[in-house]
Amino acid sequence: MALFKVTTKRFLLSGGKRLEAGMTAEVSFNGSTLPFSNSTVKAEIQRQFKMKYNVDFPVGYMNGNELKVEKL
Repeated sequence: MALFKVTTKRFLLSGGKRLEAGMTAEVSFNGSTLPFSNSTVKAEIQRQFKMKYNVDFPVGYMNGNELKVEKL
């Protein structure tokens, strides 16, 4: 099981929800990369941001253009 650090690359505003550049969350996944196409991964990213910042992360922004992923 690998741990990944997911960081927002820029300011995001969607439906009144605000995420600043540099906000991070840690997500574990059983693989060497974190696939954004996996619905379980998207749900876990949303859950982690909700727990840490009390903000629902918009699913439409879960891609390589908006997020930086580092394997820890």
